[in-house]
Parts: sequence; structure tokens; C-alpha cells
Amino acid sequence: MARPSITSRAWAIRGRVRRSGAALALASVLALAGCDSLTSNTGDWGQVISMARDGFSHDSSITLEQAAAVPYASLGVRIGGGTQMLVVLATDAGGDRMWTSKSKIAVTTRNGRIVSTAGLDRNLNWITFGGGADPILGAAQGGPPRQSVRLADYWDLNRYSMPLRCVTVSRGADTITILGKSIAVTRIEENCESEALDWSFTDTFWVGSSGLVWKSLQHVHPDFDPIEIEVLRPPASAP
Repeated sequence: MARPSITSRAWAIRGRVRRSGAALALASVLALAGCDSLTSNTGDWGQVISMARDGFSHDSSITLEQAAAVPYASLGVRIGGGTQMLVVLATDAGGDRMWTSKSKIAVTTRNGRIVSTAGLDRNLNWITFGGGADPILGAAQGGPPRQSVRLADYWDLNRYSMPLRCVTVSRGADTITILGKSIAVTRIEENCESEALDWSFTDTFWVGSSGLVWKSLQHVHPDFDPIEIEVLRPPASAP
């Protein structure tokens, strides 16, 4: 049997290192969510924890008053047809933003796209782009559809670097409402398929004029409901 080339071995090692790094980062945030400094119901974090623990089980969405009570960058997250949950920004480095909650769910986004999750019933462990830059922002500027390939890791399926072939296209101007505020956006649709996973889906992103993805509906796993995200309070580093 022919030995793998140095290049292919280097890429394999790089993939393992990146996956391990992502797992360690997620583990550290989940550990942080369970530490004593976050389990006391005092101060700002106490408000966050109380809201996350309740899970907004009595409301279909987070209210303006609830969001305003949290002085941190935050998202409203809804899985399938469930109630909206609040997650807060835990880390923001190198373009990757990790969001977490008391329920020990962690979601990492890059330019509004989910690149990994932890604590869900089914998780996306990591995703990269084989062709370079994420096409969402380019599509928001208009022009013809953009084709791209992303490589996804699913540990529970024992599948790594699964190619997802996507076509990203602008659907034009739109308006969304978040916490009672109307926001002018461009709606971006992304149609993707994976022959290896026998899976096809459409993600939708609502992008503001600054390039911030204010809202999205994203599929992260072949056996999991789509995840809806709304930006309640943007990070300080947001465009």
C-alpha cells in the first residue's frame, strides 16, 4: 500500500489538532458555566442565570425588558419550534465568538455562521471552508450566486471533513423585527447538499448594511432541528 504523502499527512494532523482545540475550548466554557462564580444568583450574572435556568418556558420569545436586563452581548436561540432561549457571549477571539448559557449549551459563530456546537442532542463539531472566505458577506453585496464547499465534522456519526456543496444567493432587501425594532436587511439563502450524508437543506441569513448577521435559520446536523438565532445585543467588536 502506498504511503500517504507528506502533504496529506500534514492536513490530517492539522484537522485533528483543530478539532481537539475546538473541543477543549468548548469544554472550558461548559466548565465555566458550572463554576461557583456563575451559580450564585447575585449581580449581573445572577440575572443571566435565572433567565437561562427558567428557559423562558412561559414565553414564546425573549422580551425587551428581559434582554435589557442583561448587560452582555447576547443572542436569542430557538431550536425547531421550541421556546426562545438566551445565550451570552463567553469568548470573542480571532473572529470566533462562543456563546453559552447555564443550561450548558455552547454555540460558536463566525460572521454569524454556526461553526460548532456543544451540549445539544446532536452537535456540529467543527466546520471549515475548502474554498476560502465565507460567501455570506459577498452575497449580501449582490451579484450572481456563489458556489462554495464546506467541510463538516460529526463525531457522533464518525464522519469527518464531510463535504457540503452550497450555492449562496441574495434574495434582496427585507425587514425583520427584533425586540420591537425594525431592521433593514438583505436576505441571503444558501442551498446545500451532501451526497455522503444523504442530506440537503436551505439556510437563511438576514444581513444588515454593516455586515452584521442579525438573524439566521441554520441547519447544523442531519438528525437535528434547525436553529434560529437573533442578535439581541451585538458584541462590541461587531461591525
